[in-house]
Amino acid sequence: MKKYCGYSEFFHDAGIAFVMENGDIDFAAHSERYSRMKNDPRMHPKLYEMMDTADHVTYYEDYYIRNSTEWHKEYKGGLYNYMSMKNQQHYDALVHDTYIPHHVSHAANGFYTRPWDDYEDTLILSVDGAGEVQSMVIFNHKFEILDEWEIPRSLGYMYSTATRQLGFKHMEDEYVVMGLSAYGEPCMAKELYDWFYSVETNTIRAWEDGTYTKYSHVLRYIEEKSNREDFAASVQWVTEQVFLDLAIKCKNLGAKKLIVTGGCAQNIVAMSKIRPMFEDMHIPVAPTDAGSALGAAAHSWARETGNETGRLNWKSPYLGHDLSVDLNPKQIAKYLNRNKICGVANGRAEFGPRALGNRSLLADVRTDVKTTVNQIKRRQEFRPFAPAILSEFADQYFEGYKGEYMQYTCKAKHDYKSVIHVDGTSRVQVVKPDCESILRKILEEYFTLTGVPMLLNTSLNVRGKPMVNTHTHARAFEKHYRTKVFHAWSGK
Repeated sequence: MKKYCGYSEFFHDAGIAFVMENGDIDFAAHSERYSRMKNDPRMHPKLYEMMDTADHVTYYEDYYIRNSTEWHKEYKGGLYNYMSMKNQQHYDALVHDTYIPHHVSHAANGFYTRPWDDYEDTLILSVDGAGEVQSMVIFNHKFEILDEWEIPRSLGYMYSTATRQLGFKHMEDEYVVMGLSAYGEPCMAKELYDWFYSVETNTIRAWEDGTYTKYSHVLRYIEEKSNREDFAASVQWVTEQVFLDLAIKCKNLGAKKLIVTGGCAQNIVAMSKIRPMFEDMHIPVAPTDAGSALGAAAHSWARETGNETGRLNWKSPYLGHDLSVDLNPKQIAKYLNRNKICGVANGRAEFGPRALGNRSLLADVRTDVKTTVNQIKRRQEFRPFAPAILSEFADQYFEGYKGEYMQYTCKAKHDYKSVIHVDGTSRVQVVKPDCESILRKILEEYFTLTGVPMLLNTSLNVRGKPMVNTHTHARAFEKHYRTKVFHAWSGK
């Protein structure tokens, strides 16, 4: 049976994925989980070796266009120039079969993992910092472009620049800014919104008229006119409004169902605003560049097998390194009832940025554990935590759109404050009976003990570090952060 490999590398968050000829997803992982470098742009040697098992290898973008784009050189500076040299050396040496455009990789990642069969009334919206020169593309199911923006008009770059100006790490801490925004008022949002739409959408013309150098200056002006919280709120409001504008455009182009992908699809507040506009909406579990590896593999699979409008056999996001051992869910639930917090590292690692039960730090929502969990994870106090809840109780405790992968916010209808943000919302993980993770059984046992059908669920890592991947990582987390982790060496 043929195996199709897709991979992304050299910009940020390298990833790899393998799709079998029958449409099964054999493996998908982030390089950072192996190198232990957060958002590592380089492929780990162990993952490179896996490429030898593939019959067809696809790269996730047109490297030659990206390398010739002056905007990227300006944005990344010396690091980009260094990486460009390394990219060229790799490209000169790599024997690959094909490459496809960046936003096509994003789009294929969403389209071939969609949860519905039909496709005629489905459009794909891809929004990120930039792929080659595009920052936003609307595709139909044939991957034909219906509308597009070129950099420097870019939601991703606007948000990343704001993240950096707030003192956080750009292309990593954008979700921190989203959390901070709930504490402020968007007092400068109108000015920023008007400016955003005044930005040139043609890369060459923008370079000639100096738009690039104005980008940071405008955001700095907005920041100086407001406090940190209000600045974050203004940037977030513009992001939500632009997504609403794009959603209206997609509806006017005939979309009844929408697929949203690209790095900006991780803005769950914006996703929650546009979700009611469509009959159905799909966000892939890994909408970022790492997820584009799956899109690249799926795109080649679809064309070689004649499944251009088909779907992969999507079963779950648990696609990475396997730590399957016999853990006792009842014992874990009892431990949580007594000790309030523990880690779980079991089964195949999640593909995507969210811990969904297999590499999770779990906590009892009945007590005020938020400060303690933040201290373990070395993160800011203002940031929210997500609840994982048995699906049959989700509507009783939360109002609004919610799903299995923490991609929307909804209003809390309970008083467990450790999983409620300052604005009264929660990023809910609905855990269904057929969930492949041990998390479902832990929640069932915990509910039997306490009558509470949810737990706090956050990623098993600390700020600035990747999630635990192996037994060695789990043991190190347990030792360094003095937190019990149930895995192969501590499961009895």
